[in-house]
Amino acid sequence: MISRKRLFAEVKQRAPRGPRNKRTQPEPRQYTVTDLERAHDRVEAAERRVESDHTDQLHSRAGLERARRELHVIESDLRTRGLLK
Repeated sequence: MISRKRLFAEVKQRAPRGPRNKRTQPEPRQYTVTDLERAHDRVEAAERRVESDHTDQLHSRAGLERARRELHVIESDLRTRGLLK
């Protein structure tokens, strides 16, 4: 069994860390037409799930709202880049 002093001595001998770098912000996602088609499919699937859920609870609609929001973001990105009319 390792004594306490020896354990702390081994911890102190570890290599020192280098300077911490600033975290760079990721570039915005470049969506494609394939992403748009997948988003349409996700919205349709979420609509089917909401229609089949007869409990009418709010959490069941959260997936639909999230899918619609993502679809809107993709469509607006493609419009600003001129890939969608």
